[in-house]
Amino acid sequence: MSKFNLRALLLVGVTLAAGFTLWKVYNSAGPVVSASVSSNGAFAITAHRDQKLILWDLKARNRKIISREANIYSAYFIKKRDVFLWQDLDNVVTAQTTNGMPQTTFELDKPTYGHLMTQDLNTYYYSDIGWGIFRRWKDGSTETIKATDGRAFLGYHKLFNLSMDESEQWLVSAGSGESKAFEPPYYRSIQEVRDQGEKYQRMNGVALWGLETGQPIAKLDGNSVKTHAAISPDGQWVVSADENGIGYFWNTAQPGTRHRLATYYGGVYLDDTPFEAGDPRNRDRSGLIDAPEGLNTFTIAVAFIHNSEYYLRFGNNSHIAALFKTGSPWPVKYFDLGESPKLVTYGSNYDRNTAIATSPEAGILAMGHQSSGGISVYQFDPDELTLERIWAVK
Repeated sequence: MSKFNLRALLLVGVTLAAGFTLWKVYNSAGPVVSASVSSNGAFAITAHRDQKLILWDLKARNRKIISREANIYSAYFIKKRDVFLWQDLDNVVTAQTTNGMPQTTFELDKPTYGHLMTQDLNTYYYSDIGWGIFRRWKDGSTETIKATDGRAFLGYHKLFNLSMDESEQWLVSAGSGESKAFEPPYYRSIQEVRDQGEKYQRMNGVALWGLETGQPIAKLDGNSVKTHAAISPDGQWVVSADENGIGYFWNTAQPGTRHRLATYYGGVYLDDTPFEAGDPRNRDRSGLIDAPEGLNTFTIAVAFIHNSEYYLRFGNNSHIAALFKTGSPWPVKYFDLGESPKLVTYGSNYDRNTAIATSPEAGILAMGHQSSGGISVYQFDPDELTLERIWAVK
């Protein structure tokens, strides 16, 4: 073979290799930052660190890139609809069906750091970089529910997570809990928070809001650091847990009564006992089950997995999830989600805990990975109490 032909073949090889690399980069995606699963469990939508928005068909097991210019915090499926919500880099919000039909489009004056929309597509709720909460009506008018607290996201490195029940009666918000004072009543009242700043500006812990009035119904105290919370689909329960491993639950009919979740090794801490600190009689361990290796009580997220009956608690730097039944403090079962591919739960990704999403109606869990753009998908069986990984895309 002549030197000319050899050089030509080498040039063709280099060109093909470069082309393949460019194609791979163009079609691959960065790690998932936000995710949501449709109520029927058929689809997931994910927004990625490299600004791609991907629609996943969980039944056919394929994916489609919807946009390459998406707000990374804006992937959200509207409950009971085949419609997902997202925002582009020009702050334009779009609600569109899974087959590509736009339902509504409007522009905001800022990027969203988490949003929700009612099933009739008429009312839109969103948060900003300062953990404010805003409501936008169909006519374009906007109401501030909670005022922006400076640059809270940059300060806490966590999203202000929002959760709405299916009846669209309640909204739960959670960012970082309020530290307990040394003397009773320990925590500030709603009125004290309001007096401290404009429009509940400092209401950064777990709060229950009434959507009819746009006012807080209850300030759900107890967590003290980065906190995640969720409301059950039927609107009866709020559950929370934080990076210190402390968890609580409340019934929305009695939001003034707080219940402790058991820690995985120590059980339920008992308030107002006559025993000194450190006395084992300060804890109830009667309902504990054996905890597996690799379990971490530091919590990165909580999510309902079977209607309003069961929810999951995800530990930071752990591939173990704990199953709880609503109304009970005790873990029911532990699930090994798999060591590989390493999940988003690793690396203290509190700014990416929205990469964990469930459909409580269908029993589907979808999670992003720590460092790749794929997802892992699991199916929950409420009869057998199993959580099986049914698809993993690296």
